[in-house]
Amino acid sequence: MAEDDGNPLVVKENKDHQVLDTLDAEGSCIFTRTRGAVTEKGLWHRYVHVWVLNLPDSAVLMQLRAPEKKRFGGMWNCTSGFVMSGMPSLEACKHHLDTESGLRYEDHMYEFVFSCKNTSVANGEEIKQLIDVYVVSLKRPPELHKIYYDIKEATELKYVGIGELEQAYQNQDPNFVLVSTPEYARRLFHFLHKKIRIYIEMLPKIDSDEERHNKKGQQLLDRIGDVKKLRRAQDLGVVVEPCKRIDAYSESVWHRAVHVWVFDVESCRLLLLLRSPKKRHFGGRWNCSTGHIKMGDPALPTALKSVKDDVGLGNVTENDFEYLFQTLVEMDTGGEAFLKQVVDVYLLSVPNEETCPVIPDLTSLSLAKGEVDQVMYLELDRLQEVYTTSPPPHDFVVFPGDDYQTRFFFNLRQRHKKYLEKVAEPAM
Repeated sequence: MAEDDGNPLVVKENKDHQVLDTLDAEGSCIFTRTRGAVTEKGLWHRYVHVWVLNLPDSAVLMQLRAPEKKRFGGMWNCTSGFVMSGMPSLEACKHHLDTESGLRYEDHMYEFVFSCKNTSVANGEEIKQLIDVYVVSLKRPPELHKIYYDIKEATELKYVGIGELEQAYQNQDPNFVLVSTPEYARRLFHFLHKKIRIYIEMLPKIDSDEERHNKKGQQLLDRIGDVKKLRRAQDLGVVVEPCKRIDAYSESVWHRAVHVWVFDVESCRLLLLLRSPKKRHFGGRWNCSTGHIKMGDPALPTALKSVKDDVGLGNVTENDFEYLFQTLVEMDTGGEAFLKQVVDVYLLSVPNEETCPVIPDLTSLSLAKGEVDQVMYLELDRLQEVYTTSPPPHDFVVFPGDDYQTRFFFNLRQRHKKYLEKVAEPAM
């Protein structure tokens, strides 16, 4: 990283006289022109994108381009820039990252991912670029307040979660500079997810809760005896002697839990949480909000507590939750444990008139430190694709069994259908 020289502001120069290589349709250099001529005439030229990947937070560094920028002003983008005539694209990456954010890294830190051709229009000008895409993956990313940037180029920096960036591409968010070539997003996100998956696999499997050593591991849970008796309400002895939470995992003891799905009933989307990669069980994977039901506790207060603790939905009440069904879940947690849970599944539909009149914005949520790293909205159709893919994607928790999946997706589609019908009703 560049040292603080006491004056982080850089005087902006006129760059129209910079000399660029212009290209033919195949990407071969044919002659040189000034930058001003290239942009004015819409000639093919070389360009670079540098994505700084924050591995612990599964996020990328982005900058809000200054509003007075001639192209894409006031929009979020990665570090990017022109490649000067005769300059290797790696050198261009290093130059732009240094001058725009004061970050300096050795050559081996820059991973070339792919090249692609892209055309776009900005302020009536056609832009034709051959983009070389690089990624710098950091286990110890710089804190934002320690990064110095030219305010004539950018007005703000932030780490944007990969899930949020994927949603920006899916929704064609006008606040982001988005490459229109379809292969760009596909190849970029494939590479970013691969890097994060490798990083997570290399982490020591230590739960952020340290369940083996702290009070969470000692919490008492109701132990379920014969789970078959759950279907015969007249039988007694379903709940037997209590067990410690740590034993419920290590000894595969049946116990009680809740799943809470926050459902954007208006757009038919679900709020998913990315569990911290250091979580022993299901670490680094997308899931709904979940919680263990402590000994003697009802399920509904546990459901309410789980969403308040996980994402800070503090205004909702028990009346906002809808009980969907109860089911049995048996699966490998990826943390050297085989999970056995009797799960009560709840739905929290938003918006609602009483406590949540608008759909929660992702940036307004307060994520539980050490528990939840990111959140995203995912369309119900897309989640069903995840659930029906065999084998399921590694970065999602997919609860096995037709019982859970059939009842879950049927119930949510019914809720969405009823909402649309209600909205379409004429006002009295």
